[in-house]
Amino acid sequence: MNPRFYDRLAAAVSVGLLLTLAAGSYYLSEIAQRFVMPGLVQDTTDIADAFGENVLLLRLNDRGEPAFRMSADRMEHFRRSDTTRYTRPTMVSLDPAQPRVTVTALRGQSVRESQETILEGSVQLDRPGTAIDPPMQIRTEFARVFSDREVAITDRPVVVTRGQSTLTGTGMEFNNRARTLRVDSEARGVWVSERRNP
Repeated sequence: MNPRFYDRLAAAVSVGLLLTLAAGSYYLSEIAQRFVMPGLVQDTTDIADAFGENVLLLRLNDRGEPAFRMSADRMEHFRRSDTTRYTRPTMVSLDPAQPRVTVTALRGQSVRESQETILEGSVQLDRPGTAIDPPMQIRTEFARVFSDREVAITDRPVVVTRGQSTLTGTGMEFNNRARTLRVDSEARGVWVSERRNP
């Protein structure tokens, strides 16, 4: 036989073996992925690694005085995302130099050491009346509360009641330290001046 024929035959056999090896490797790889041992599967579930019932958290200011208090029916910390979730949280500002504000909601969540707490479901902010200002209440379904700045913001519809006055709108920023309230859009209502003489 012609030597070239043997060369071509050897080349064809080599290519065939390589293709068979590649196909076999791919097949085994697919099988291995389907039958990985349970212990080798990476856990992507964010599970609670700590929880508490009827919890009370207190934060102090630089002078060691109580500045902020949070309580909740239940608190759960989730390891993977490093978030803490609250059931029926109540947040109270304790700075004696500012009006006391209480914020309640059905659910809450904070991330790591952030001073931001996300509140959802029947969010209600109450500030009692003073000698010069009537009591105020703000209701919405979602809010972000920054406890270190005593600021609450939302981009959802809000209802603000201040004494006999009522204001509705969408989007709001409430700053307890500056004693300001801003409604971003669609503001409607009746605002009655009730400033009292000290």
